[in-house]
Amino acid sequence: MNKHEYLIFVRSITSIKRWKQFRLWQRIRASGLFDIPWYLRQNPDVARSGKDPILHYIKHGAADALDPGPNFDTQYYLATYPDAAAASTNPLDHYIRFGRIEGRRTRPAAGANWSGTQRPGTYVPRSDQQRPAALKARLIAFYLPQFHPIPENDAFWGKGFTEWTNVTRATPQFDAHYQPRLPADLGFYDLRVKDIQKEQIEMAMQYGISGFCFHYYWFNGRRVLEMPITQFVENDAHDMGFCINWANEPWSRRWDGREQDVLIPQSHSAEDDLAFIEHASGYFRDRRYIRVGGKPLLMVYRPGLFPSAAQTAQRWREYCRNAGIGEIFLAYPQSFDTADPAEFGFDAAVEFPPNLGKFSEISASMPALKNGFRGRIYDWTELARRSRAYSRPRYTLFRGLCPSWDNTARKMEAANILVNASPSLYGEWLSNAVVDTSDRFADFDSRLIFVNAWNEWAEGAYLEPDARYGYAYLQQTRDVLSAPPAADM
Repeated sequence: MNKHEYLIFVRSITSIKRWKQFRLWQRIRASGLFDIPWYLRQNPDVARSGKDPILHYIKHGAADALDPGPNFDTQYYLATYPDAAAASTNPLDHYIRFGRIEGRRTRPAAGANWSGTQRPGTYVPRSDQQRPAALKARLIAFYLPQFHPIPENDAFWGKGFTEWTNVTRATPQFDAHYQPRLPADLGFYDLRVKDIQKEQIEMAMQYGISGFCFHYYWFNGRRVLEMPITQFVENDAHDMGFCINWANEPWSRRWDGREQDVLIPQSHSAEDDLAFIEHASGYFRDRRYIRVGGKPLLMVYRPGLFPSAAQTAQRWREYCRNAGIGEIFLAYPQSFDTADPAEFGFDAAVEFPPNLGKFSEISASMPALKNGFRGRIYDWTELARRSRAYSRPRYTLFRGLCPSWDNTARKMEAANILVNASPSLYGEWLSNAVVDTSDRFADFDSRLIFVNAWNEWAEGAYLEPDARYGYAYLQQTRDVLSAPPAADM
């Protein structure tokens, strides 16, 4: 494009779309990665047409998988980095803005047998290993059931809403921001399909996870999103453990930053206490329900919302004794409440990262932070580092960890994002938690560790395989938790 043509092009910019196209043209030209003579030799029809080659590549070439130069293999880049393909941006521009900073490859290594189906270099495929014969501790993964349509979500958010609706809308907020996060082998699943949950159970057990802790939604007798746990219990062919965590707060729009909008109210009373425990006790009787010292484990998300948590706990304990269940074990995740569990009449607390106290915000240091971003960005590695020097708790506390955290899918420009998570550091964190737990609890039955979460995709907190890492986090989980045979210990 000569100077005269350049000026004509600039003057012709009369829309936002054309302006973005022009900015893209500028970035590609300035990068030095577009080889104009090479591109014209490879595509003689473009040379004959007299069209600007970069503009041709922007409008047509990238979509046709044409290469912008000998050092950039378009098909290789998109196949190797699924997040680049999912971003629906020009592949060369994606590399210029994100890939180059991350050190991504633009073509196969010399001598590599590139077939067009390779995964990212960080991707770990599924192992053929069997379920570990012995474990060092019991890892319990929080499980979100919101992956199937329900009437309430249809009314609140639109017909067919599930968690995937949020996940697929996420966009990067800064250079090299890992969004959107896309599932691998399990795909955008629907939990109404029973084979999906069967696969989740088999996968979790294969990688050393002892149970799911289902987030449970009860609103004065109204139960929401109960189908996945009902389906789990009805499948008697497996022996994976489970328990429930009652999300005992009002159902609001807090997930998208508008918690003042209450969708389903919640009110606590002595009558509701008894109605809830009568229903929940049906789960306690299941042979696979998770127990601590023989006592069914009941978790409550926010005990501080009860008029008197201690009185509620006492009602529950008395009911279970009279119903033939016996003693129960009450615990809560430290998200909103952080007090000694004894203040609530509870037995234990559970760490619930990333809610592990204050840590430094690093938003200002992020490259090319998106205009209008009003959220906060932190360094995930700080959480992992803290596990190297655990303090001795004053009460019964179960360790918790999160493989990553990023709720961009829910809050977009107002997101809270933790960067720099990695499978290897997650493995170190879990290893430190196992050592600390084993040191504090002599009996294996009490060695519980919780992970947030199995499938919190819209919060970027999941162990399920994704398009970038595959089974890397699950493999770390298995490697850390697997205990050697008794004869070798």
